[in-house]
Amino acid sequence: MSEGAEIRFDGRVAVVTGAGRGLGREFAKLLASRGAAVVVNDIGTPVDADRYTGRDRDVAYRVAEGIAAGGGKAVGNGADVADPAGAASVVTGAVAAFGRVDIVINNAGIVVDGVLADATPEALRSAWGVHVGGAFNILSAAWPHLAAQGYGRIVNVGSIAGLLVGVAGHTPYEVAKGGLAGLTRALATEGEPLGITVNALLPTADTRSAASVPRGYDRGAHFEARHVAPAAAWLAHEDCRVNGRFFAAGAGRVGEVFTSAAAGYQCARPAEFSLENIRANWEVVKSPAAALTPASIGDYNAFRMAIYAAAVS
Repeated sequence: MSEGAEIRFDGRVAVVTGAGRGLGREFAKLLASRGAAVVVNDIGTPVDADRYTGRDRDVAYRVAEGIAAGGGKAVGNGADVADPAGAASVVTGAVAAFGRVDIVINNAGIVVDGVLADATPEALRSAWGVHVGGAFNILSAAWPHLAAQGYGRIVNVGSIAGLLVGVAGHTPYEVAKGGLAGLTRALATEGEPLGITVNALLPTADTRSAASVPRGYDRGAHFEARHVAPAAAWLAHEDCRVNGRFFAAGAGRVGEVFTSAAAGYQCARPAEFSLENIRANWEVVKSPAAALTPASIGDYNAFRMAIYAAAVS
């Protein structure tokens, strides 16, 4: 594709979960406007519905109808992705309607907040079941199709909270988003030799979910969902070849988020490594100097062994 050409998705089929409102709807609309056929999935009335108004079980179908009315290609799906059979129906629906699946954006999620003292096992299971289980179920169904064709683009919608920082009173949600980060990294490794890339988008937008929890930024800023959609679409495009990476986006900004390993302190005589060694070298342990952002476990192992070899005789 030439530098100035419009970025298109003609011939591609995308599945977008949680696409009845907010971010997912904007993702689906943008992909469809650029030529993709889209399966719009949304349960309509989620398990955390008590924090919202305007419930609508048909919301996915309404979004799909709107896309079709504008000349795009879309079908709706109201299945619950937390149920393996429901998730499978999303993928089989894509293949039945459009003959294939190329793109999966795992956007479905729920807000389950609370501090540890108040959180219940049921709250954790609920958050985990949608954020991690939903993505796992969808990808389990889509993976054979992507692998068989030697191509796929997967975007998992994660969160800065749970990956980069913690937010007080948000424990079940952040545990689940942390799990989704692990799934992203694991599947990026599995997908690379198959032509499948798996990345994560960490959005900031004024959605219904975001409005239901305390915010840490100026509400007057323009954090509209549509200003995140181009970042999601780029990660889903064939020209975007990064894999296993995390990108934050909001208000027209996108930037990579890194998790790095510091060189730290290496005891020259490992048999003498002690609590006192750590105390004496604590500032070195904490220093970000000579840090590495590994692309693979091989990168990390080479990094730590080089440090070992340089210090240990």
